[in-house]
Amino acid sequence: MWIERTRRALRHAGIESEAIASREQWIERLRSTREPVLWMASGAWPLQEGALPSIPSSATGRPLIALGAVRDGHEAKRWQTLLTKHGGDFDRRSWPAPRIPTPASALLAPEAAGQLGARLESGDDWTTAWRRLLAMREFRKVHLPILDVRRWRGWRVLMVVTSIQIGGAERVTLDLAHELSRLGVAVAVAVLGRPTRPSFPEPAHFFDLSHVPRDAETRARAIAAAAREFGADLVHGHLLSAAEARAVRAQGVPLVLTLHNMPAGWPAGVGDGGPPLADLILACSVAVAEQAQEANLGAPIRTVWNGIDPAAVALREPRESVRQKWRARLGWSQGDFVIIAIANPRRQKCLARLPAILAAVQPRLAPRSVRLLLAGAPSRGSVDAGQAASELDAAIATYPHPESIHSTGAVQEIGEVLAASDVLASVSAFEGLSLAHLEALAAGLPVVATDAGGTREIAAQTTSLRLLSIEATDDEVAAALAEIASAPRTSPPPLPASFHRPQMAARTFWFYPQILTPRRSAGDGLWLITNNFSIGGAQSSARRLLLGLASRGIKVRAAVMEEHPAKPTPGRAALLADGIPVTAVPPPAALDSPLAVARLLEAITADRPRAILFWNVIPVLKILITDSLLEAPLFDVSPGEMYFHSLARYFANPRPALPCRHPREYGARLAGVVVKYATEAKQAMHTLGTPVHVISNGVPLETQPRPSRTPGLLVLGTAARLSPDKRLGDLLEAVRLAAPRLPGFVLRIAGGVERGAEAHARELRRAARGLPIEWCGELTDTRNFLTGLDLFVMISEPSGCPNASLEALAAGVAVVATDVGGAGEQILDGVCGRLVPRRNAAALAEAIVTLAHDPVLRAAFATAGRAHIRERFSMERMLDNYTALCGL
Repeated sequence: MWIERTRRALRHAGIESEAIASREQWIERLRSTREPVLWMASGAWPLQEGALPSIPSSATGRPLIALGAVRDGHEAKRWQTLLTKHGGDFDRRSWPAPRIPTPASALLAPEAAGQLGARLESGDDWTTAWRRLLAMREFRKVHLPILDVRRWRGWRVLMVVTSIQIGGAERVTLDLAHELSRLGVAVAVAVLGRPTRPSFPEPAHFFDLSHVPRDAETRARAIAAAAREFGADLVHGHLLSAAEARAVRAQGVPLVLTLHNMPAGWPAGVGDGGPPLADLILACSVAVAEQAQEANLGAPIRTVWNGIDPAAVALREPRESVRQKWRARLGWSQGDFVIIAIANPRRQKCLARLPAILAAVQPRLAPRSVRLLLAGAPSRGSVDAGQAASELDAAIATYPHPESIHSTGAVQEIGEVLAASDVLASVSAFEGLSLAHLEALAAGLPVVATDAGGTREIAAQTTSLRLLSIEATDDEVAAALAEIASAPRTSPPPLPASFHRPQMAARTFWFYPQILTPRRSAGDGLWLITNNFSIGGAQSSARRLLLGLASRGIKVRAAVMEEHPAKPTPGRAALLADGIPVTAVPPPAALDSPLAVARLLEAITADRPRAILFWNVIPVLKILITDSLLEAPLFDVSPGEMYFHSLARYFANPRPALPCRHPREYGARLAGVVVKYATEAKQAMHTLGTPVHVISNGVPLETQPRPSRTPGLLVLGTAARLSPDKRLGDLLEAVRLAAPRLPGFVLRIAGGVERGAEAHARELRRAARGLPIEWCGELTDTRNFLTGLDLFVMISEPSGCPNASLEALAAGVAVVATDVGGAGEQILDGVCGRLVPRRNAAALAEAIVTLAHDPVLRAAFATAGRAHIRERFSMERMLDNYTALCGL
């Protein structure tokens, strides 16, 4: 899992390594070697930097086993105890039996390597094989410090930022380091420069690279050296210039780069074109991500919203007490209306507008006094910050009541100045996603802000942020502030969960594994992801597609998201029996959705496809998957109108921290959507705004002629799960209306009871009392069922491209159906069946009666139906279409 960390360290030491995963490969390499074997466990890296010196021979003449100690992590204590007690000589006679931990680093003479391979071949597990090898007297066993390693079973990340001075990007960097550590990630922070304003405290693992010359190549080498020393799996850069980012990436370390601002605030060279900047770019808001997409930065781009810890603005004493103390210190009344602005002076913050806005608010609230509190400090040496500070000073100088404006400078305890205030005002020209806004909301303060960057994304999730046009005048801002001052106080909503610090870290961590897993191929074949392979139309089509593609020699595999791994449905069991691999992810009821998706992502990343199909997947899961996968085209296959209903339900209450908040944002991540009938294409395009492909379901055409029906009872039939959404009650109503005019008949209903619909099934049976109905249950032989019918009758809801009617037509049975969704493309009215309006029992009854008394017309419809299937709905046609779509 962490093998690339080890291989990168060895490569830097001048050693080309081979990654061996399987037991069989290990046995073959160990048994056949004629040279010493340097072995290092995945996740370990050499303690010393640079090339490893030559390994000495044993003076005893016995084959050597040289062992390196683990000097870091939970194994270090055992090795330290061992070395303190026995030194580096593990052959002392006073030591009755070696108790050496299973090594993480070792050099084996060919004879020792062969013995280790023999132990593995005999059936020993890895630990037992090592224990027995180290107990053999014919080998010289010593500790060699040059083989000592560090080892960490988990991800290791080096955060790189310009400094840790008080500022938004710097705060995000340190908060990520803190929260990722709580997720089991080892994180170090490296800074490239000296602070130009007060700084945050240094974190535990800290590299000060401010002494390194400022040119990009030298800095990149220093970053790479720090990454090797720390054993970092990747570098996560913040505020790096384009030249620095590219130079770091050229060092061979995976690089994630966070953009903390809109393009006007990007570091030098970012957005100017050129080679890719990073392996992945994270944007602090959707607005920033959209600008990054337009700039074509040459890397996958995803949004990770900034987050804060609401406890950071919590107070040690009651809010009212803090408020009173601050205002008393400033000489301000408890009844004054205090506006606060939190920003280090930069021209983008437009702080020089605030005195004029203050002047426009005052007459609206007179005689109540209006005050302005400014928190933040300019960066020393920054031309932009100096100019912004000068403009602010000049604007304050023109204000007739300077005692109403107070600047605190840089503030560590931001909660106190927020407690002293009534509203936060922000008139920035551009923003990434302001931490000041989040802090104010967490402190219970309303916010008035211009529509800059990600501010709109915050406003969409809270009623406490008043969003103004980016072109809002001073008077319009003042009016909004005065409106808040005049409104009755209400209990403020909490900070939206999307902007909490743990969510930010968890989402960042979410993307790391894909960056760290080396891409070994361009991908092959198809992954099909579905909820389950229970019996049903959509599932039947999925199984047919997988089996059909496999028969053409195309590599296919599937994943189910709602089946217990140990309890396969009949559909999954059948696919497995036919040799189709199916990954069963523990369902969301047993596993949190992100964890379930993480399991699937591991499988997909390890076996990359050419394309992925979503085939009837829960919205939250497919949106998580789509947002997370950085490669392979994704196509969402719509089963019909329920597809759009489920999307609408999800987006009415989307998952916190997932920036995909609208169907079109989801559609933008897709390579396309597949609909199964042409009239659905317009709705799909309108809803998702992504390329739409029409691919109807395909069914096998019966090659055997349909046996002649024995005269007798007229046999009507339908096939549908016993579920409320199948509206079988409408069919029973139509049959009851038709019954007095029908010859002797029976209605056969094939379909199992949907899980959770047992009460509905009982209600259907009550509604059917007095009618000649046979409840056939789940079908095991569809062909026999269909060939025993005179007429197939179907309620085509919910709309889609129902397989039941296609199979009936393919079997040579005339069909009567309601005209919903794709039924009109399957059943050409008056040619291969009859269509009637939806939810019109009288019309359906009339069509049944007409065809019941006209066997010649039924036969003509049946013949035309088979021809229609052959032309439009064949298996070959469906397979051809999906093969072309997915580039298989």
